[in-house]
Amino acid sequence: MRIIPAIFIQNGKLVSLYKGNENAEKKIYAKSPKTYVEFFAKEGAKTMFIVDLDGDQEARLPEFRELFTGELWWAGQVRDTEKIQRLLTNGADRIVLGQSASEIYQDAIAKFGKEKLLAGLMLKHYEDAPELCDQLGSTGFDEILVKDLNAEGTLFQPNFDLMEKCVYFSKKTIYASGGIATKNHIKLLKRAGVSGIIIARALYEGDLKMSELLQEFQADLQQ
Repeated sequence: MRIIPAIFIQNGKLVSLYKGNENAEKKIYAKSPKTYVEFFAKEGAKTMFIVDLDGDQEARLPEFRELFTGELWWAGQVRDTEKIQRLLTNGADRIVLGQSASEIYQDAIAKFGKEKLLAGLMLKHYEDAPELCDQLGSTGFDEILVKDLNAEGTLFQPNFDLMEKCVYFSKKTIYASGGIATKNHIKLLKRAGVSGIIIARALYEGDLKMSELLQEFQADLQQ
C-alpha cells in the first residue's frame, strides 16, 4: 500500500476543496505550498502528488523538485503532450492525465511510455464507475487514480464499494482519493484491493501523521 500526500494549489496557496467544489467548506491551509512539500519530505514521504488546480504553477516545479527527492507526481490542466514534456523535463516523474485529456491518451503513452503516466478518474455519479473503469482499463494505462468527489474533503470515509468496483472492472492498479481520515480507512481500502492512497486534508488537519502512516504500513510499502 503506497501512502501518498497530496499538495493542492489554487491561487498559489495550499487548499483543500470540499466535494470538488468552491464553497464555504473549502479551506486555505498555507500561503506557501512549499512549506508542506518540505514538511512531508522530512516526514519521510517517498511519493508526493502535486495538483495544480489553476494550471499556472508549472514554473514552481523546479523549486518543489529541489525540496523533494522522491517520486513526484503532477496533475492539473495537462491537455497536450508539449506540457507533459515540459513537466517531465523540469522535474516531475509522472503525470496524471484526467478525462479532459482523453484525446491525447494514446499519443502520450506512445511518446512517453505508460511508466511516466497515470490516468485520473474523478467520479461523482457512482453508476458510471463500472463503465468508465472498464474503458480506462483498455486504454493502455497500468495505473488509475480514482477520486471520489462526493467524499473529497469530508473526512467522513471513502466509498469502499466504489473503489472495489474500480479495481474489479479496470483490472489495473488503483489509487484511491477522497474521504480518507483514519488508519482503519486505509486498511479497509487495502482489503478492497486498492494499491495506494492519496491523502490531503487529514494530513493538513493533523488527524493523520505521515511519519506514523509510513511506520505502520512500511512492511508492505513497495515505493
